Amino acid sequence: MKYLLTLFLTMSAFSFAQDSIEYKYLPEVNKAEYYIGTFNKGKDVEDLAEWYEKFAKWAETKGSVYNSMTVAILQPYFHSNLNTIDVMWVNTWPTPGEQFAALETWITGGGASLLKSLPVTNSQQIDTWQWTISQPASMVPGNMMYATYADCSLEEGYDMRQVYDLYKDFAIYAQSEGDTVGRKMIVPDSGVQLPEGVDFVRLMYSSSISERGTNADLFFSKIIDSEASTNLKGFSCRNARSYFGSAMRTSS
Repeated sequence: MKYLLTLFLTMSAFSFAQDSIEYKYLPEVNKAEYYIGTFNKGKDVEDLAEWYEKFAKWAETKGSVYNSMTVAILQPYFHSNLNTIDVMWVNTWPTPGEQFAALETWITGGGASLLKSLPVTNSQQIDTWQWTISQPASMVPGNMMYATYADCSLEEGYDMRQVYDLYKDFAIYAQSEGDTVGRKMIVPDSGVQLPEGVDFVRLMYSSSISERGTNADLFFSKIIDSEASTNLKGFSCRNARSYFGSAMRTSS
């Protein structure tokens, strides 16, 4: 399946030139949905967590279709648009087949009725492809996680696959030194257009808030001057924005 997904991405989401280039890693690809909105009057994240429990009970009645989905509820913290966003609900899926089977179930199997009690009004619903660079230390329901997204641009002469290989090499070295950061390269499939000059969104996340600080200390004390760090090139990032929130559901 990973080979099929990589072929699909090569043909549609990304235009990879230079077919003669030999790449080191086969990207680990998954899908993610982002539902971005504001709380309805008098509602807050506790109300959304209660609504998640309604959703979870409903999903249990649909057989195994939601077994591979993960859910996180994130709120902005260090962010330039705090007046326009209250919360971000994130679903991830191993494959588009599983994602769209669940979407069909949601649309045809009663999701609209459940949606009436959602305490959030969404302003954006975004479908994305995600390339996994590294995984966090752990991710179980109840984790108070921390996530930072940034807009990234490829430098001249580099493509996504080259950057993936360099980033993967860096992450492997960093983890050998004790790093526990999850890293992904994200490209929207529908629902939003990246700003001009932006090629992908970088996600860096940890399974607890304090881990973010621990990993930053580790980077500046042990990793920043390493060969792996020096070799990490081919892109630059800006407009970082950070969120904290709970992992609500992990795949079963």
